[in-house]
Amino acid sequence: MSNSLFVVFGAGQIGSLVTSRLLAAGHPVRQVRRSGGVKVDGRLEVRGGDVAELRFAEEVARGATALIHCAVPPYHQWGELLEKVNDGVLHAAKTSQAPLVVLDNVYGYGRPDGPMKETSPVAPVSRKGALRAKVAQKLIDAHRAGAARVAIARAADFYGPGITLAAIFGDRFIQRALKGKAGECFGPPDLLHSYSYGQDVADGLVTLASSERSWGEVWHLPVAKAESTREVVARFGKELGTPLGCGVVPGVVLQALGLFTPAVKELLEMRYQWQLPYVLDDSKFRVAFGASATSWEAGVRATVSWMKTLG
Repeated sequence: MSNSLFVVFGAGQIGSLVTSRLLAAGHPVRQVRRSGGVKVDGRLEVRGGDVAELRFAEEVARGATALIHCAVPPYHQWGELLEKVNDGVLHAAKTSQAPLVVLDNVYGYGRPDGPMKETSPVAPVSRKGALRAKVAQKLIDAHRAGAARVAIARAADFYGPGITLAAIFGDRFIQRALKGKAGECFGPPDLLHSYSYGQDVADGLVTLASSERSWGEVWHLPVAKAESTREVVARFGKELGTPLGCGVVPGVVLQALGLFTPAVKELLEMRYQWQLPYVLDDSKFRVAFGASATSWEAGVRATVSWMKTLG
């Protein structure tokens, strides 16, 4: 059993997977979530509070061997809260002197011209992309100034067991697929698109948090070879035993839905990601750590098995 204390910020889709992975490896974990007070269950300590409050962020990071940041505000509240949350976590890293791994996405690259690499230009074309780029730069600057040790880990759109909040393979897809209804895409479904398996994301974050090789760099977490959204949907259909097609959601429909659902409204500016090939290059991570991604076959099989438990 390890005495290395990992502090995991976030108890959502990925934060929960990271915590489970660390506990299974024998590490004590302090999981920080938005609410819930204090609870201790064996090697797991749960702390509820607002990490945007610097005093709380500093307190929960005390004694940590490493910090893993997976916390993210609701999609429609990014403009108000995302930078504050990240400032709190960065403060935790500075005061505790524990190295920090931050889960990021690829919004900051904007419209890529070819596969996205860690060296791709940061050229956001959306409000959320600009915000993500700003937060990432602040983290990198803190590392370069010697104020904290930071690694930034980037992943593509999620899918997998436990993943319900995802643009394409989230709750809406799950409920439709279980009824034999077609999948949906926000652009031509035959374009290549990278999708990250949730457990691969969690495993990658733990790998980075456990290695001195990580700090001061951006890393793309392992992904299976990019396929078109239509091909991925067909994989789900084959595993379910029901052929599934894949249609395109018109922008006007998203606009209408956005009038009633704030999170859907926020998707409108991100549709460009499905209107051109959107491929993540993970070769740097694979070479450095000898890691590989879960195959499409295994990932879809596990996801469908979990989907069936939802009824």
